[in-house]
Amino acid sequence: MKRWILPLLAIMFFATDAMAQQRVEKIEYQESSARNLEPEHLMLLTPLIADLEVSPTKVQHTETEAFKTIVITREAIKMMPELKKIALSRAARAYKADVMVGTTIDVETNANGRFEIIVTGYPAVYKNFRNAEKEDLDIIKYGNSIPLSNNNERVILSPDSNVELVEEKTEKK
Repeated sequence: MKRWILPLLAIMFFATDAMAQQRVEKIEYQESSARNLEPEHLMLLTPLIADLEVSPTKVQHTETEAFKTIVITREAIKMMPELKKIALSRAARAYKADVMVGTTIDVETNANGRFEIIVTGYPAVYKNFRNAEKEDLDIIKYGNSIPLSNNNERVILSPDSNVELVEEKTEKK
């Protein structure tokens, strides 16, 4: 009888070890896309323009729900650009906006040790879609003639502006 106990215990140990290794890690994934204000597109198929109606009231949206299961780790911090997009998208959705203008995005750790992303800005909606007229096309042509900055942006100043832009030149080696 004693000689069966040791092999039986060994079989039970290996069986429970094999069952423990068969656990499946549950992974949750979420992705959102949001626009922060993209006044230009590189390709026009049909000249169509719209007015952007910006709310005069600055709003603040704190997003925690989307991040309640994310543990703060180095890997999670590397995902911060995507997490900010999720918060921006949810802020726009909360205020029924197409875009958020003049946004600031702050990231904090809340009392539960989870991410809390605060989006502050002005909700805006596109209205009055219409075909572009000659004056509109002239503005678009002028805007496209201005070189892009390092941030892939064009800065267009009003003609009566006293600000002078200095172009940064990078040397190629």
